[in-house]
Amino acid sequence: MRGAMAKKPTVRTTTIPLRGPLFRGERRLRIALVGLPGSGKSSLFSAVSSTSVQTAALAGTQRAYDECAVQIGLDEARVINLPSVRSLRHAEDDDRATLKYLLWGDERPSVTAHEPQGPPAPFAPPDVIVQVADATMLERHLELTLELAQLARPLVVALNKMDEAQDRGLYVNGAVLAAELGVPVVPTVAVMGHGISELFRTAVDVVRDGARPRPQPASRHIAERLQPLAALLGAAEIQAAFRVPLQLLITHVAEGDRYFADELAQHFPDRLPEVRRLLAAAAQTLPRPLPDELHADRHHRAALLYEAATSLGPRHAGRGWRRWLDEMFLSPRWGFVGSIAVFAAVLFVVFYVSTWIDAATTARLVAAVSGWQPESAWGVVARAVADAGAAGARCPARRDRAPFA
Repeated sequence: MRGAMAKKPTVRTTTIPLRGPLFRGERRLRIALVGLPGSGKSSLFSAVSSTSVQTAALAGTQRAYDECAVQIGLDEARVINLPSVRSLRHAEDDDRATLKYLLWGDERPSVTAHEPQGPPAPFAPPDVIVQVADATMLERHLELTLELAQLARPLVVALNKMDEAQDRGLYVNGAVLAAELGVPVVPTVAVMGHGISELFRTAVDVVRDGARPRPQPASRHIAERLQPLAALLGAAEIQAAFRVPLQLLITHVAEGDRYFADELAQHFPDRLPEVRRLLAAAAQTLPRPLPDELHADRHHRAALLYEAATSLGPRHAGRGWRRWLDEMFLSPRWGFVGSIAVFAAVLFVVFYVSTWIDAATTARLVAAVSGWQPESAWGVVARAVADAGAAGARCPARRDRAPFA
């Protein structure tokens, strides 16, 4: 009776909150890697890619992209390593395919319906863009950052080669840069694997939070002169045909981008005279031609960002033993040499140093316990352990055996 009325033991459970939604299966993310040549983009992709890397060419080009699957905690993603680009402005045919993928993916707008090669890639546009920027040449890369911000897609900046920047006495404040751009900035050293996990976790969080880069319009004196053009290009039929952010369309048309100008002339020939008139009117009071003024303005804004986020300091600051070990074992240049050196050192310790230690200690142990006659139970056990440890010294076959015999 007492057993039946006894209280059941209380089972305590711990609840671990998960941020949703989870990106798995058909909902897995697409992460596009973008960067200038030499930024370390391919090194970052190699660090996360598995053996099942798929390679194909962007439609209508000879430039290949790589794609692989990655696991980010409980989330899944496909990482697309796009060909390097120098700029999204006045892009040639090969670079233009990258821009088309970032804008539309395989969801072609009506202005591209006549193109015979089809969409640049057989999958949807990226959910998030990761720009790999070289911290040692940051000012050049920030111009591309300003261009990518106009795509109005989630964006994360991987501030790569931070070790080389510090070796040159260059220090980049990622928090300041992130505040100015309105996008997360994650320091990385791709060749050593530093910061990569945080980078991809940040990319997932940006998509989950629905964050977008801060708008990066031209400077005020240019933006005011482009207001009439913005009103024209903001018409519903033009926006539906191009399906691009308005600020990006304004900038490309104002800079005379051949692709956007041709599509505008082909699909909206009745608007073309008015577009030309507005462009001429906007350029009248500027100190240089409108395309040159826009380029100079973007370069100036990138320089201001660079100056706000960087400072000079002592060279090689913070270089310690951890840094030397990283360079020895994680660097693609010295990693193999370092591994061979460690393997050789282990063999030396096992077959030579241990033999010398064994010869120096076991003889003394045998001499110490040879006259010991224990009387208690614990003493007998201790004598047995000591005899087992000294057994090697009394075994000529083991003592005289050569290494590797």
